[in-house]
Amino acid sequence: MVQIQSVHLGELTVGEEDLITFPKGIPGFEEVTEYVLCDVDGTYSYLQAVNQAELAFIVTDPFLHFRDYEFELSDELMDEIQLKEEKGIAVRCIVTWNNDPARVTTNLLAPLIFNVADRLGKQVVLQNTTYKTRHFLNSSILKESGES
Repeated sequence: MVQIQSVHLGELTVGEEDLITFPKGIPGFEEVTEYVLCDVDGTYSYLQAVNQAELAFIVTDPFLHFRDYEFELSDELMDEIQLKEEKGIAVRCIVTWNNDPARVTTNLLAPLIFNVADRLGKQVVLQNTTYKTRHFLNSSILKESGES
């Protein structure tokens, strides 16, 4: 068992099998390579750094919000996180939280890809796409208020 301190979640006790390794870290946080995914509810989770209590990302499954979200994984990426096939993959996107629910966004341009079986992860930046770093999650709220 591993003890983790989290600014957002308090003290956590997780099994070694729950640790996710990002061999090259996450861009901007390359020195941090071990995380744990902690579900908050059916929509959001925290990707909590194991050795830095203050480092956590709110993440969500993009397919819950954007049913037509799609991209292809390169053979290089598949090799890097030791994926043999596209089964056993989990995808999460980092959320930028806002007290105003209409302003909550997610980064569809750079999803987090997980090899579920081997507990490996990588953030990839998609190429040749219209996805951006800030897609509104609550677009119906914006439409009601007349914004886009």
